[in-house]
Amino acid sequence: MIVLTLEQNAIVYLMFLNGILFLGLRFIAFAIVNHESKGSKRIGYALLTTVLLITLIQQEYQVMTQLRFHDGDIRKILLFGCVAPIFLSSIAYYRIKRFKIESKSN
Repeated sequence: MIVLTLEQNAIVYLMFLNGILFLGLRFIAFAIVNHESKGSKRIGYALLTTVLLITLIQQEYQVMTQLRFHDGDIRKILLFGCVAPIFLSSIAYYRIKRFKIESKSN
């Protein structure tokens, strides 16, 4: 039987939270790019997802402080190393995908 240390458990938990964050950010990007197909329902789900992701980011912040990361480093890691790249690349991906679909239909 393998028993993980508290630090290893925290890292596994951070990996899980990052996976959920990745999926949520991609959904929000999809809802922004494709907002007219389902109307306010999809935007409402995107806003609800945004609120849930904010609490998830706060949870990641707390776990990283328990792992003794510096406060400034945590913000840089979460914002510039995770949230911004995933969100911006997802926006670009869905915009390109939408452009290709619209080009085929015309």
